Amino acid sequence: MSTAISAQNLLRDRGLRVTPQRQSVLNLFLTESGQHFSADQIRQRLLPQMPGLARGTTYKVLQEFVRAALCEELATPDGVSLYGLRLRPHHHFICDQCGRWFDVEVTGVDGLRPVALPPDSEVRDVAVFFHGVCSECRGASGSA
Repeated sequence: MSTAISAQNLLRDRGLRVTPQRQSVLNLFLTESGQHFSADQIRQRLLPQMPGLARGTTYKVLQEFVRAALCEELATPDGVSLYGLRLRPHHHFICDQCGRWFDVEVTGVDGLRPVALPPDSEVRDVAVFFHGVCSECRGASGSA
């Protein structure tokens, strides 16, 4: 199945109308599986094929994807939001040298629950973040 067909189906499955902007953003996530991008990075990647893509449109599409649980928004320590496809529950490895985020599968966290929560609170999601140095940075520093 091509990514264009997959993108259309995913958008419809999440109750979103298929537009060229939504389809292009979703295709970027599908072809760059497991990657996370800022809104500006997404816009820059799509400008060659969509020269009229406005910055505000990019943010609007991403927020629609987040609300439709198609995409996740991750806040970085420097205040930049990164967006990544969220078709299944997953966790993240963050390289402390280059700052890249990677999707990782983790076992044993499905039943993880806090011992105590504030009154009238409920857990909706569990997120695990691993910090370290990615293989690319390890190779560059000679510490592989």
